[in-house]
Amino acid sequence: MKQNKYFNISRFAVLYKQDLFINHKTYLFAMLGLVLGAYAFCFFVFSIMRAKIYNIYDYVPMLTLFLMSVGVVIGNSFPALKNKIRSSSYLLLPGSTLEKFLVQLINRIILLIPIALALFWVGANLAKLSLISDPALKVDPSKIPAFNYVDLFKGGINLRDKVAIILSIFSLSSVLFAGSAYFNRHAFVKTLIAFAIGIVSVLLTMVLCSHIFFPDFVTGLEIHIPDYRLAEDLFNVHLFIYAIGGLSWLFFLPLTYFKLKEKEV
Repeated sequence: MKQNKYFNISRFAVLYKQDLFINHKTYLFAMLGLVLGAYAFCFFVFSIMRAKIYNIYDYVPMLTLFLMSVGVVIGNSFPALKNKIRSSSYLLLPGSTLEKFLVQLINRIILLIPIALALFWVGANLAKLSLISDPALKVDPSKIPAFNYVDLFKGGINLRDKVAIILSIFSLSSVLFAGSAYFNRHAFVKTLIAFAIGIVSVLLTMVLCSHIFFPDFVTGLEIHIPDYRLAEDLFNVHLFIYAIGGLSWLFFLPLTYFKLKEKEV
């Protein structure tokens, strides 16, 4: 059948098993590193904090650092493409481009992100339990709340914002995923540089447009965006942010696929 050219469940299963066999140590060490990293982040920060009142949002900086380390794992997808000899062997494996793409997508994003978030929960709560009360350092573990994602999203965040946050994390992951296929060596660093250049270019373009269309409202590097209400609690600026953060993956995932396909030609 024609569709077997693009996806065959048996061939995909063999390819997936082969990836697990070759990279199982890498995945295990990555999981171990993530949970130890989460533990170390939280233990260190709470050991030096002098807050009289702790709340669930004290975990946000540690969670941000943790997600950055998860980004390193995502940014190193398609490890076989980093070496010319391994790359040739990988591209000649019996499997379609779509199947090779899906193996990495499943392991590096779809499975990794939920597992990583669970590992942060484990590491953060272990850090709280292992803290020892020290009056001299003003450390009192009993005043530190246990970490859970439900409480983290309670602070007046509506369902739309929750979905936007989740999709934005997925979109950022797709950027790193695309970079791992686009760049051969030092993919993670090059992706970050390219991403930063892209962000700066967009901001400078917005500054230029602001000076052209709204010269009376801006000076220097200021940006002026007229805002207007689209719904009771939705402005045009919010919609713009939702669209960029929540839908960018629709561009970067196909880019990853076609870049991988290009390498096979």
